[in-house]
Amino acid sequence: MASEEPFSDGSTFCLKRSWRERWRQPAASLEGMDLSHASDLLGQILERTRLRGQLYCRTVARAPWGLRFAPTASATIHLVIAGSCHLTQGRDTIALGPGDVVLLPRGDGHAMADSPRSPKVRVEDWLATRGEGASEYVLGGAGVESRVLCGFFAFDEPGAHPVLRLLPERVHLRGASEDARALLPTVSLLEREYARGERGASVIVSRLLDILLVQVLRAWADAQPPGGAGWLGALGDRTLASALGWMHAEPGRSWTVSELARRSGTSRATLARRFASEVGVAPHEYLTRLRMQEAAHALREGQDGLAAIAGRVGYESEFAFNRAFRREMGVPPGEYRRKAREG
Repeated sequence: MASEEPFSDGSTFCLKRSWRERWRQPAASLEGMDLSHASDLLGQILERTRLRGQLYCRTVARAPWGLRFAPTASATIHLVIAGSCHLTQGRDTIALGPGDVVLLPRGDGHAMADSPRSPKVRVEDWLATRGEGASEYVLGGAGVESRVLCGFFAFDEPGAHPVLRLLPERVHLRGASEDARALLPTVSLLEREYARGERGASVIVSRLLDILLVQVLRAWADAQPPGGAGWLGALGDRTLASALGWMHAEPGRSWTVSELARRSGTSRATLARRFASEVGVAPHEYLTRLRMQEAAHALREGQDGLAAIAGRVGYESEFAFNRAFRREMGVPPGEYRRKAREG
């Protein structure tokens, strides 16, 4: 993006059709948009990738008890409503108390128990013996009681999710912290809706989990040092948020750093330096990732051929598009589309 030449991966800076024409969106003036505020990039990305939450158990656990969770392609979340327990992930064991929230973005295998030494059963085996439709499940013996909500976030991308890939292997909000206390109204509503199981409860629970995830992401990003939260942290910087907003508004456009800087009210050198420092990658690398995410959405949801999709996201060569897509998403675009439709 430092010059007006095509990217080394074969994408181009020159497309004859406008973004509005390419994506068949209603006409609107992008020049008049306040992209640093009106465009909620986090919300757009979560919607675009169809990240959706679901609870799979509300557990009343009495010591001794233990559950083992196998690795999964989904992000896992645990909410300690009352009592205490321990979470073991790899070689790490952490104590959890009332109000604690733990998000495992990569779905790593882990275990939860009243004590690290307690026997543990596979969660799927335990749930299979409980039957379906119960508002809560009782686990363990007759000792000290804890109450835990367990859920997950599924998404359509087979590769790393553009939001979750930013996070460490574990995000832990302590119940005594201000950040965790801010989640209490959401968690309280979540538990109540799940327990009651009234009409439409599944939709409400899913939406509340979406809200909870955004709250956790905000809390994590706010706690990171400069550059530690990638583009998610950069959204708090008006200049960087504006540059990101323009790229998200027109991912197939012939963006240069100079043009982004002009629209964001800063110099080219300043934007390039701050972007790399705060987002963690250069603007052209970020744009390439964004284009692949847009292409993935088109492959899942649309019927257009690969050449047409390649052109929409800035590639004149279908071969270059295939190569870039496979490098970013882990599979060729044709295979990606086939798996998405089979799933």
